[in-house]
Amino acid sequence: MLDLRSHVARIVTSANQLAPAAGDFQVPRAADSMAASWRRCMDGYRFDPGAKFRIEAVSDAELKRQCEANDELIHYARPEIDALFGAVSVSGFSISLGNVDGYIITERANYHPDYYSEVERPGTAWAEPSAGTNAIGTCLVERRPVGVLTNDHFFYEFSALSCASAPLFGPDAELIGAINISIRNPELQRETLKVVLGLSSSLADRIGERMFRQAFRRCFILKFAIGAVDHGLIAVDGDFQLVGLNHAARDMLRDRIQLARVRSLWAVFERDHRLADLSRLGGTELTLHLQKGGDAISVSLSGPLEPAATTAGAGPRFTAAPDVAPPAGEARPRPAPAALPPRAAPRVLTLDDCAGGDARMAANVRLVRRVLGGSLPILLLGETGVGKDAFARAIHEESPRRAAPFVAFNCASVPDTLIDSELFGYGSGAFTGARREGSPGRLVEADGGTLFLDEIGDMPVSQQTRLLHVLESGEVTPLGTGKPRRVDLQVIAATNQNLEARVARGQFRQDLYYRLAGAVIDIPALRARSDRRALIEQVLASLDAGRGLALSPDALALLMAHDWPGNVRELRHALNRAVHLCEGTVLGPDDIAIRPAFPAAGLAARPVLPATAAFGLPGGAGEGGREGGPAEVEAAEAGSARHAIASAEREAIVATLARCGGNVKAAASALQLSRATLYRKLQRYRITP
Repeated sequence: MLDLRSHVARIVTSANQLAPAAGDFQVPRAADSMAASWRRCMDGYRFDPGAKFRIEAVSDAELKRQCEANDELIHYARPEIDALFGAVSVSGFSISLGNVDGYIITERANYHPDYYSEVERPGTAWAEPSAGTNAIGTCLVERRPVGVLTNDHFFYEFSALSCASAPLFGPDAELIGAINISIRNPELQRETLKVVLGLSSSLADRIGERMFRQAFRRCFILKFAIGAVDHGLIAVDGDFQLVGLNHAARDMLRDRIQLARVRSLWAVFERDHRLADLSRLGGTELTLHLQKGGDAISVSLSGPLEPAATTAGAGPRFTAAPDVAPPAGEARPRPAPAALPPRAAPRVLTLDDCAGGDARMAANVRLVRRVLGGSLPILLLGETGVGKDAFARAIHEESPRRAAPFVAFNCASVPDTLIDSELFGYGSGAFTGARREGSPGRLVEADGGTLFLDEIGDMPVSQQTRLLHVLESGEVTPLGTGKPRRVDLQVIAATNQNLEARVARGQFRQDLYYRLAGAVIDIPALRARSDRRALIEQVLASLDAGRGLALSPDALALLMAHDWPGNVRELRHALNRAVHLCEGTVLGPDDIAIRPAFPAAGLAARPVLPATAAFGLPGGAGEGGREGGPAEVEAAEAGSARHAIASAEREAIVATLARCGGNVKAAASALQLSRATLYRKLQRYRITP
């Protein structure tokens, strides 16, 4: 491992010797990969290889949100990660999964202090613009497997680490993340890293195949080898029409697909009489020839995993790949789940809906209506979950700007290094790896309409200065253009933080605070609203789905007594859980998985049943030789809030499965969960459908 001085000299010299790419960004050859990444770090991200660096990490709440957003990916990746982990962990390696934005969302780690590094824990940000050259971030930029050995990292702080990442592609060839195998070992040899990179690539290939086969489970799948670990996958229906191609198949057959006017398998391969009846050929190995005297390819054919009356509409229909791959990091649209009908768009609340029957909210609405139509900034204050985003949308829908865009930007969910380009935009060629056409940025996208800056209290001070300039001048200058553009915006900012306290601590600019606080709206917490009962009934009605549900007096008293730290968001989750738990049309206290935070007159505390009684399990030693019941329930202390929530969730799942006759897909739809989430909960609570 090099010392700091040698590390910096190597990076600077190698990056400067690499000739700058002419025109748009192109993926470099493997031999030039590190130097190209170092150059991006120096020229594009303005990093200093000798500077002290601290990895960014999101909060636990944001990590949970990101895991939920990548629920399907985690579900299909975990079995493959678990299968490989035992083999690599004995040598000190850990396996992690990164999402398309470069955040580690889950891991199987060898926590031995000699091999594990805390900087790679879940929630850390490894996108190249956030952490410099590293396997996950550089792999996502270049869309190919990347190994980074010790001092190959741009920042010296990471020079004890070595990592090997391979990109993960979804069923329709969109980039969805990266799989990473890493170790903290300054003495690791490059030859060893090459072997690990092969394991990482093979793991990514298997995860992608699992997702592809599930997405096109009603189709016939043709599989063929492309490289040592990569496989092409083609999904066809019973009429030999192309329904889907994975990324490897698209890359290999790109030219032929572009020339094909008819989306038929026989536009790519020469027609083969042996494939006249696909239903008889499941598990067959055969050789097909590419059209017009092309190469012979050995193909394995497998039948549908799930029969259907017709396979023609079994999955998302294949669309020809574009001539040019999408810009680095930009994902193609995900296919809609084949089996689920599209959900109706939720009704947008009006200002009167937001006000309800609460006097403070009615005063807030009157104030908002007096300033509508101008460009006076509005600042929404309130605890998490009170509905600041819904109120902002309602303001836009009632304003004269409602025909123009409503653009929301969460200042807490984007790394510091990306806020500049995301919010203010950039021009063509502004930095290495930028989109060919540039990016207008959220400010320009909202021109003529409303820009909603959520979690404004978490915006870095360095970006607050630029935002203040835009608000005062009405002009935004995208990075790399030097040309200011006038924008006409209604700015609505929101935060659950005390901005005055942050100003006093130097964490928020005082002049920006005064600029945003044109009209300050303080949204009361749910427990402080005088119309709590009406809100509870309104939320229940929105979840009713025509069942005619009602609350018993005791259930209503329980809801009225709760202090609702999560406000309306928590209320919606609690009622949604109760709606699925309730077997009749009246929701009782036992359907509500909460406890009152302060005494309610005449209402006894809800009894929490032991796991054995609540779920009909035999007493004594439960499954796995432990006393009690399901693992997640028995892990919580009986009578605790965690125990009550786990018990209620398990009971809701059991009841819903019973109503759906054990059909997991129908139960997942009824519970408004993805099937991946439901299967994980079935395993957690030891429920057999």
